[in-house]
Amino acid sequence: MQGVILYTLLLIVGVCLSVPVGRCETAPGSRQKALDKVLLAGLFVLLFVPAALRIYTGNDYRTYIVRFHDVNVGNYVVTEPGFNVLVKGIYAFLGDEHFLAVFAVFAFGTVLFFLAGIYRQSRDFALSFFLFMALGMYFQTYNTVRYYFALSLVFCSMHYAVRREYEKFVPVLLFAVLFHKSALVVAVAYPFTRMRWRKWFVPILAAFGVSGLLLQEQYMNIFLRLYPSYLEEEEYLAGGSISYVNILRCVLTIALCIIFYRQQLKEDTAAAFYLKLNVLALVMYGCFYFVPFVSRIGYYFNISQILLIPLVIANQEGKKKRILLGLTLAIGLLYFAMFLRQAEDIYIKILPYSTWLSEGGTLVPVY
Repeated sequence: MQGVILYTLLLIVGVCLSVPVGRCETAPGSRQKALDKVLLAGLFVLLFVPAALRIYTGNDYRTYIVRFHDVNVGNYVVTEPGFNVLVKGIYAFLGDEHFLAVFAVFAFGTVLFFLAGIYRQSRDFALSFFLFMALGMYFQTYNTVRYYFALSLVFCSMHYAVRREYEKFVPVLLFAVLFHKSALVVAVAYPFTRMRWRKWFVPILAAFGVSGLLLQEQYMNIFLRLYPSYLEEEEYLAGGSISYVNILRCVLTIALCIIFYRQQLKEDTAAAFYLKLNVLALVMYGCFYFVPFVSRIGYYFNISQILLIPLVIANQEGKKKRILLGLTLAIGLLYFAMFLRQAEDIYIKILPYSTWLSEGGTLVPVY
């Protein structure tokens, strides 16, 4: 129960700190920027500390400890070179296999880039931060640390993709690939999504989705050529299951944008970009669910929801804006409650939360 309280407090305190960011209308620009820096520093500490102090919290925490060791002693590993170099460098610097330090470094970078990405790209920082927390995205970073570090970098790269500043987009993306090669999908998807989609493209996209449902074996063969390491794990070959929650999230986000922001899409390139990413996410979750860990690909697309939803709501006025904001907050809180109910599941396992801070060095389990 204490773990649930901790995560709830992180949400509440974090949202309270996020509300004044960029909102002080009476303050001069320099004063607002200074205030923002203080608030962002507070948010960073709030999120970084529990992530860095955790131990055995996360569905693959123990697995990563073994991976760190294998990297350090030179055993065969399937992890990416950036991850391997970072682990060996930390262990060499500390003179021993202090795995807690590695988790802390990944937490530092992941939290830093997510907050920077939200601050730089969101029309409503507080609402984007709320969605980041309530939809469980922050808490999921306790799992698969190298993937979520890559996702945080990809999230930041959206800023350059929207502006077609590919000379900046490509280096950030390549750096992300050094930690998780699944980020390569973005190299095609983001520039493609930034393009103007003609009407004739809709049936082609629909046909692509149907092909996924009809040619599952063929697509799996292609996937396994790209990820041959999955051949060693039978549970990966079993594929995934349909994520109705992610499908519903995409449908609601797309509907919100089309109903309340359709006329502005031609001029708002960022909104159009985020909308198309959610369309791609819907195709992935609905038609390619059989691909192992399809969520790792889908998250590169639907992470844009924390930017698109606030953008649409920020451009509404009066009663309509208040209703949409209220519904978003209510749905977000309901989602958060459902997420916490499943947090002890073997595929999530962020509860119970345990920290290595205790008297005598013993672990303190928090349930």
